[in-house]
Amino acid sequence: MSPESLIATLGSMRQAGSVFGVLFSKDTEEIFSDLAYSPERVEAMVSVLDDIVAYFNQEGRSPEILSFCYDGGNLLLVLSKGHRLVVLHHHADEVDFIAKAAGAFLKDYFTGQSVQEWAGKKEVIPGPPKEKKPKEKEGSKSPLPQRPVDPTAPITPVR
Repeated sequence: MSPESLIATLGSMRQAGSVFGVLFSKDTEEIFSDLAYSPERVEAMVSVLDDIVAYFNQEGRSPEILSFCYDGGNLLLVLSKGHRLVVLHHHADEVDFIAKAAGAFLKDYFTGQSVQEWAGKKEVIPGPPKEKKPKEKEGSKSPLPQRPVDPTAPITPVR
């Protein structure tokens, strides 16, 4: 997925319902963020979220989606293949809709990644050199029989 399409897609997610912030990252690398917080505050939030996910993993559970309600809003955390998508929104009743939109985005993102990997690994295997066919001169007769030009005329099979 190109940076432009990534920005457009995640930017449009912000228009979904009462969303007021989106963060997309892989491990410690921030891929996209339009949160209205300082980098230090975002880093602290991500650290807390990582601790929560580590707790679940330690208990033998690997959550894909977590949702939290806090004073001032709601937080949806979607985890997939080492990536983290955090969506901040105001209305708790929109969590299912936003989770579906986030899942659709991740599916598209990973499909694009797979296509890019496949295109990068695709090798061109050289074949035998192609023989050039001599050009026919204008006015030379085609070996195929001529078909009627009139569309209403019956077509006779070639034998």
